Formats: sequence, structure tokens, C-alpha cells
Amino acid sequence: MTIAKKIDHIAIAVKDLDAAVKTFTGNFGFPIERMGEVPALNIRRAFLTIGDASLEIFQPTSDANPGAKFIAARGEGMYILSLEVEDLDAATGALAKQGITANVRDIPNGPRLAFISPKVTHGVLLQLIEHPKA
Repeated sequence: MTIAKKIDHIAIAVKDLDAAVKTFTGNFGFPIERMGEVPALNIRRAFLTIGDASLEIFQPTSDANPGAKFIAARGEGMYILSLEVEDLDAATGALAKQGITANVRDIPNGPRLAFISPKVTHGVLLQLIEHPKA
């Protein structure tokens, strides 16, 4: 069984969102999909389009965001590999059968997410994302 359908986005944690957006749009030509603040997640972020996936560049706005701890410990860089799934419950259930725990989080008016520890994925924080059905 394949858990994910595709790469949804790659999240990059940065100290200065505006400078990072300028770097990726100016140097690489990636267009901005959307940009704004997400108070519930304590971040400012921008999504940039790359083919059928996105780069999410985010700047923590509070130490309450885990990305702030990541930046303090490791510096800026790739933070999450987000994989799109059709059915989050089915995906997390299949992983649980393999002994892999996923922390599920529902975002108000947004997608359902599950996070898988980098301890079981060779150092990569994986996020499974189920977008709301249209």
C-alpha cells in the first residue's frame, strides 16, 4: 500500500521571511501562491509554486512554534517534507500497524495533518496532509 499520493510541499524554516521570499522568487523565479500570518501556528509564511508542489517558507513569530527551537539548534533550513494523502485516518492506521506513531492535528478551517518523528524517518520530519474535500 502506498501511503502518500505526492509531495505536497517542503517547509523551510527561516529567520527573515521577507528576505527568504526575495531569495527564492528573485534568484529562482518561483512565483508566490499565497503569503500571510497564521496566528494559530505562530508563523508568518509564504507558499511558492514549483511544478505541482510548493515550498512553504516560514518564520516563527513565537518561541511556542517548534520551528523556533529548530532554528536555534540547527539554523535555517529544510524543516518538513509534507506528503499529501487521500485519507489521513487510513494512512495513520497503516503506519500504526507498522509500529509508527503519527501525531494528528486538525487545523481550524484548514487541512488535517499528521506528524511523524524524524527518529523513525532517518532524520526527516514528515507531515502527512489531507486537504479538505471541495
